[in-house]
Amino acid sequence: MEKSLWQRAGEIKVPAVRFIMFCILLAYGRAGAQGTAGTSGAYLRPPMGAAATAMGGACTASPGYYAPWWNPAVLANLRDRRLAAGTGMRWLGTSMDGYGSFEFRVPPRVGMGFLMLYRGSPSLGTLYDLDERPLPSASYTTLTIKAAGSYYLSRRVSVGGSVNVLYQSLPLPLYGAGGGIHYASATSIGGFDFAAVYRPSDVWTLGAVVKNLGANMEWQMGDLAPLVVDKPIPSFTVGSRYADVLAGKPLVWNVDLAGYIFDGEWKRLDLAEAFLFTGAEWRGWDNFYVRAGIGDVPINNLIFRDGEQYARKFGMRFTAGFSYDLSKRVRKGLWVNYAAATDKVGAGLDQQLDVTLAF
Repeated sequence: MEKSLWQRAGEIKVPAVRFIMFCILLAYGRAGAQGTAGTSGAYLRPPMGAAATAMGGACTASPGYYAPWWNPAVLANLRDRRLAAGTGMRWLGTSMDGYGSFEFRVPPRVGMGFLMLYRGSPSLGTLYDLDERPLPSASYTTLTIKAAGSYYLSRRVSVGGSVNVLYQSLPLPLYGAGGGIHYASATSIGGFDFAAVYRPSDVWTLGAVVKNLGANMEWQMGDLAPLVVDKPIPSFTVGSRYADVLAGKPLVWNVDLAGYIFDGEWKRLDLAEAFLFTGAEWRGWDNFYVRAGIGDVPINNLIFRDGEQYARKFGMRFTAGFSYDLSKRVRKGLWVNYAAATDKVGAGLDQQLDVTLAF
C-alpha cells in the first residue's frame, strides 16, 4: 500500500517536514497558472467577483464593483454608494471564497472603499499521523483586507491606492505523545497597492495597478523550525476597456495583462511571468447582461525559445456568466451576478455568485 503523506514525511527531520508541509498547503491556492503552484501569495492571483471572473479575469480598467481589489483609482468616479457581497468555490468545492465591499464617494474629488476576502479550505480531507491514525479535521485559511482611497485629478485622470492586511493560517502535525494538529499563522500589515485610471475618450478607458508592494509575512513553524520569510510577489497589471455596439446594444471588451517579475531574479527573463486575460460583456437586454472570456493565457519567452515546451505547459481558462437586474422585483439598484470558469488542471468548475446594490 502506498504510504500516506504523513508517513513519507516521517522519514525526514521534523523542521524539514514542517517546511515541506507549508509549501504543499500554500500550493493549494495556485490558481494563477500552471507553474505558479506554491508561489508566495498565489492565493491573491485568482480573480474575485462574478462579473470579473465571467470576463476572463479582466477588470482592471473599469471595475463595476470590488474596486479596492481591482483598481482603487476608480473610486473617485463613483456616482452612487455600492455594497457588494458574494461567495465562490474552486477545486471541486474544496476551496471556498467569501467576500464583501463597501464603496462610496466623498464630494467633490475623493472616493473610498473597504473590502474583505476570505479564501481557504474549510476541510483538507482526511489526514493521518506517522502511525496512520486519522487526525482531527483541519482547515487552511487566508484573509485579505483592503482599505482604499482615490482622488479625482481631472475628467480624464484619477489615482488611488490601498493599504492591505494579509493573514494566513495552516495546519501542521504535532509530534510526540498524542500527536494531533496545531496551526501556524502569519500576518502582514502594510502591503500597498497603487493605481491609476486614464480615459483618452468616451469609449476607451485605460488602467494600471501595482499590487502587494512591501507585503511581508514571517512564519514560525515550530520551536525546532527556522523562521520562514514569505513575501507575496508584487504584480503589475495594465488593462483596457473599450465600449462599442453589437446588434444595436452596448458591448464592452476588457483586456488585462498581468506580470509577476519582481521575485528577486527579475533580470532573468526566463523566470518572468505574464498572463493575458480578456472578455466581453453584451448588454443585449435592459435588465440582463451576458459575459464570456478567456483567462490565464501565459506569455513568456518559451513562445519563441521552445515552442514545443510552451505547448506542453500551455493552459487557459474559459469563462462565462451573466448579471440580472432585480430592481423591479426586489429593490432598485440590486443586481445578482454569476460566473463559471473551467479549471486549467481539470479540477472541476470554478463558480462565483454575488449581489450588488447601488444606492
